Amino acid sequence: MTDEPGDGLRQDIAIVGMAGRFPGAADLDEYWNDLLAGRVAVARLSREELLAAGVPAADLDDPAYVPARGLLAGTDLFDAGFFGIPPREADLMDPQHRLLLETAWQALESGGLITDRPPGRVGVFAGSGFNYYLQQQVLADPELLAEQGLLSVVLANEKDHLAARIAYRLGLNGPAIGVQTACSTSLVAVHLACQSLRTGDSDLALAGGVDLEFPQRAGYRYEPKGIMSPDGACRPFDAAANGTVPGSGVGMVVLKRAADARRDGDRVLALISGSAVNNDGAAKVGYTAPGVAGQVDVLARAYAAARVDPSTIGYLEAHGTATEVGDAIELAALREVFGDGRGACSLGSVKANIGHLSAAAGVAGLIKAALALHHRRIPPLAGLDRPRAELTDPGSPFTVDTVAREWTVPDGRLRRAAVSSFGLGGTNVHVVLTEAPADPAPPTPTAPDVVLVSAPTEPALRSAAERLARHLADHPGLPLPDVALTTQRHRRHFAHRIAVAAPDTAEAARALTGAPVRTALRRPEVVFLLPGQGAEAPGMAAWAYRRYRSFAADIDRGSELGRPLLGVDLRDLLVDRDPQGLIHRTDLTQPALVLHEYALGRLLGTFGVRPAALLGHSVGEYAAAGLAGELGPADMLRLVAERGALMRRAPAGGMLVVLAAPAAVRAELAGPDELDIAAVNAPEVVVVSGPADALTRLRARLDTAGIQHRLLPTERAFHSRMMAGAAVALDAVAATVEVKPGEVDVISTVSGRVLPAGGLRPAGYWAEQLRSPVRYQDAVVTAAARGRAVLVEVGPGSGLIGSARQIPEARQTPVVALQPRRGDLLSGLGALWASGVELDWAAVRAGSPAVRAPLPARPFAAERHWLDTPAAARDAPAPLADRVPLADPAADDEDRTVRQITEIWRSLLGVPTVGPDSDFFTLGGESLLFIRMIAQVQRRFGVPVRIAELAEAPTPRAIAAHVIGG
Repeated sequence: MTDEPGDGLRQDIAIVGMAGRFPGAADLDEYWNDLLAGRVAVARLSREELLAAGVPAADLDDPAYVPARGLLAGTDLFDAGFFGIPPREADLMDPQHRLLLETAWQALESGGLITDRPPGRVGVFAGSGFNYYLQQQVLADPELLAEQGLLSVVLANEKDHLAARIAYRLGLNGPAIGVQTACSTSLVAVHLACQSLRTGDSDLALAGGVDLEFPQRAGYRYEPKGIMSPDGACRPFDAAANGTVPGSGVGMVVLKRAADARRDGDRVLALISGSAVNNDGAAKVGYTAPGVAGQVDVLARAYAAARVDPSTIGYLEAHGTATEVGDAIELAALREVFGDGRGACSLGSVKANIGHLSAAAGVAGLIKAALALHHRRIPPLAGLDRPRAELTDPGSPFTVDTVAREWTVPDGRLRRAAVSSFGLGGTNVHVVLTEAPADPAPPTPTAPDVVLVSAPTEPALRSAAERLARHLADHPGLPLPDVALTTQRHRRHFAHRIAVAAPDTAEAARALTGAPVRTALRRPEVVFLLPGQGAEAPGMAAWAYRRYRSFAADIDRGSELGRPLLGVDLRDLLVDRDPQGLIHRTDLTQPALVLHEYALGRLLGTFGVRPAALLGHSVGEYAAAGLAGELGPADMLRLVAERGALMRRAPAGGMLVVLAAPAAVRAELAGPDELDIAAVNAPEVVVVSGPADALTRLRARLDTAGIQHRLLPTERAFHSRMMAGAAVALDAVAATVEVKPGEVDVISTVSGRVLPAGGLRPAGYWAEQLRSPVRYQDAVVTAAARGRAVLVEVGPGSGLIGSARQIPEARQTPVVALQPRRGDLLSGLGALWASGVELDWAAVRAGSPAVRAPLPARPFAAERHWLDTPAAARDAPAPLADRVPLADPAADDEDRTVRQITEIWRSLLGVPTVGPDSDFFTLGGESLLFIRMIAQVQRRFGVPVRIAELAEAPTPRAIAAHVIGG
């Protein structure tokens, strides 16, 4: 045996995620704080509470009645909609199944393993306690049984379906195995999960258990010589220990082969080095009694499997029932295996804090031991007054701590812990843990980043964002890149979304509060908006140039191609802040702008953003042609350079923005002045071009008419008759350029219509484009009509987005501005994601160093699902305003039949909002329930119904038509 960190690499199993709810603790942070404080969370219930909970007064008057229990809050609450479970099915389901399902999600999420990409074969190993809910609530309602059917009741309540339901609802395809060994259930589940990982049946495994005592707010009756405490206190290994106390709880761990965890960059909380399981057999006093020989055997085999000497264990989480016989036998077995050690190992038992959680007891202890290793602190044994004599023996290898302490070890030694769990009936399990290796990665530097939050509904999203904001505010030392990485790549993304870009964690916390919500489109079609002259700014490519190699490579290549054409290096304008003011020369502005847009569009492609269409405003249409593959980079830049030079040599003129409708502007243009409409950007944003003196006269007329206007800073009349000569010359140049069929749709701003992929532009197009008005408004209307369009301005500013927002047909279309010149590219990418565009965040991060951060799990909706009223009250008619009569003499047969079928659906699904065209499966119905619904329809109407036909159109209206036609 050795104590080297690399020993047993092939055997080690990493704990990479954990979640749980225990008495007094809604999450593991609260649980750990309670453990460190030595807090006893067993509740003492008042007479008033017990009477209100339905406990008979006669029971309370019994001297043997003990009003104590470890309570679990919110056991009647469940987020059924999140898991796609119909309300009535959720009402019917064992609350233990519901609790474990939510905990499974949170455990995976805690490890950053709930993503949109399956993490391989994920196994589920879990068990639960006795189903009091089935006994006392479900089976007590004959009308419910008749309505739902026995099979539905079994599927919702039987332990056989606990693990399989988790696998089904979370989409996990590894082994799903129910484990039931009484009090040792959840730790045996961990042992089996480790075996599954070692044999390759699973790549990742969930393991744990749940126990819900019912009714919650009730005590118990003490029986002399029994296992329950007479005073409601559980004192493991105390000389005065005389019994345990029942409690409720749920816990799960996520396990992975240690080598795989290191490969994948998982956050490892502790390592499971080995484990063993056995049964006492008949070598004990009785079926429920513990056995020394069995415990000795399981301990010895666990340490052999882990290749660990027991003397290296610094903390042992014992089974610790606090009974005279149980504690004595457990200490005897431990002493035999550990030998003499002079207090080298601290002994504890979480039952002192929360009571005995039956099927969840083992995982509660495992989580405690893992947290102790992770935090390098040993929590106290709560409530200890006077240790048993075996522990005060000078030769005992064990000690007990009454206050929390730092867990120190000699240099070069590893912290190790162990956990025992022994079930009634004799199934014993022991697990050996080792601290995880320290992360060798250097601290993540602070850097700007974008944090993502999502949820299935807007209220849930707000709740999740607020929870994350509080966590970040409470932990300002968390590096923002770590937080961002976790939300980007290690969370599942839902339809309602918030994305905030921030320079640091504190600012991200502030930005999350009240951040705008977007609803992601399904299969969105991204339309690139590529701006024309006027959007440029010195150094507009600098931020992206320094961050992304592919972008810099495109800028470098374009600059080299442009140098002989332009006589300057475009990097002087794009990257180096343009000290000579070259950006204001039309012949340089246009090539610089087009190169920037082309490089930016290609950069978005590396992020996974593929445009469904391209829309270029004026010179931006050349960038569109380049991105569509119509023009190669060299030809694209040559055409733009010639265009810019020709326009610069054209007669002097000017341009005026007029804030009025095109018809009103045309009326003002009537007359001898040679003015043209150069662009229609929005319903009341029109650009006029022409001679400077004519523009002066127009401005006077506009002032008289009270029409607002603004002169643009240009000395040429673009897109007017004054460009006629330049257009002819450009056409000659364009005829020498190699043109290919486009690979992406282009929305022309000459016609406002689509130039479909695979085609060529008509002859003379670029000459016409130079001379004709820019029909931007029409082009945006065409883009918005695609239905699932997301408009993203691929350029240095946001002018095109501002105009698009003013177009009525596009007001419901998501719009995004990237604005990389301000370093806002991350904000724009976050907005793209929030609109439904999925990005390759690894590419976006461009190798930025970061590791996964511990972030709070998503909050579940607190919806009550509990059968606590008679069926007649549960299914009472809706208020008159919401009722649908079953028989309406004035209605025709189809309407009457639809209404009756709708009522059947409402009863079966528990969904109040069922309409004539609602889809049964969209409402959460499954195949078994569909068959049951059809059977009820057949009985109600006395006609045969063919299931296969109706499964294609499962709506009340379609079924009604089938019934009437049958």
